[in-house]
Amino acid sequence: MDPVLTEAYLHAQRVLGAPDAFQRMSDCMELLREMFREGGPLSSLRWPWEELVPPVERHIFRVMAEVEGIDERHERLFERCAPDLIDPERLERLNEGLRRALMSPERTADEKCALAVAVMELLSAPRHPPYPKEGLSVVSWLLMSQVDEWVARRQRVQTVVDEALGNTRGAGLHAGFIGGVVTEPKVLEAALERAARVDPELMELLGQFEVAILGGILAGRTPEVLHGEEWLWMTAVLREPLDPDRAPAADGLALLRVLDARVQQVVLSRVEAAGRDRSSPPEAEQWFSWAYKVLVARPVAFFGAFARAREAVLLERFAGEAEWVHALRGRERWRPEELEPYRLRLEAVGAPEAARCVWRLQAHLRGESPAGGWGFRT
Repeated sequence: MDPVLTEAYLHAQRVLGAPDAFQRMSDCMELLREMFREGGPLSSLRWPWEELVPPVERHIFRVMAEVEGIDERHERLFERCAPDLIDPERLERLNEGLRRALMSPERTADEKCALAVAVMELLSAPRHPPYPKEGLSVVSWLLMSQVDEWVARRQRVQTVVDEALGNTRGAGLHAGFIGGVVTEPKVLEAALERAARVDPELMELLGQFEVAILGGILAGRTPEVLHGEEWLWMTAVLREPLDPDRAPAADGLALLRVLDARVQQVVLSRVEAAGRDRSSPPEAEQWFSWAYKVLVARPVAFFGAFARAREAVLLERFAGEAEWVHALRGRERWRPEELEPYRLRLEAVGAPEAARCVWRLQAHLRGESPAGGWGFRT
């Protein structure tokens, strides 16, 4: 008989055959969790953060909205993340690592009992999908313990940023917070620098999401985000100033003050709301929730990516509107009268606010602007 399984059986019986078996099992799970932490004897079995974070972020907000209890959330989150985070090779690595740790002379008697329980469970655990929590309770426990670490880290960083920005309402959208972020970029920069000192690895991971969001916008790979007149405003104001060959030292704050305030605020509200829409596919919900973070932290980069994108999936108000907008954006120089047919068409289809937005863009192209510019008011 396999000597490892013999050792595992003997130690597991001390747990399962004890009068207080339930408490002993609970103690084993807690001990496994401690051994699994960074620097612990099982830390080599952890999921790399760059592998764990994307599927967790894709599902966690929806799961939190669906169920309240921690155990129920863990169970549902495990079910949804398992296809991305568990495969036969990983299960085999977990099995080998647990067996190796069980036979190590450095492990205490209590640690050996905890490891034995895990080894015995993996002996009969399913090796191929689907991966239900039943039969993989130890794997689920370890995975969710690492998820809890991520959530706690993210909350610490969010708290630091909120305190620095005076955002006492948390990360939610409200006019004072957003206006302050846009009009005082140095305050936001200082807040992000403080967050980077608190958890540099987390901020680097979040930076990877930012790169993916902006890259997807430039490539035209996004959910439906903009209306046609909003994309026209971004192009008219930002495309040329953000071209490094033409204007290598653009003033981002000045550009935001020129960009129509209603465009900025409506897009921001739409992205924030879509990031909380549990009826949308998880991939779209995740995109919007991360896009909102990018938009708040780097509005010029976000709007500028759309300004420079060749394609964008538009929220059309009438059939063929995207073609109209693409044709207008393709012009090297615009004249106000060239937008008039589009403005009139918007009025004809019952979109007066959109038509007024185009009218404001026409005024901008004529060199007109209200006192203080078109941007955010404080």
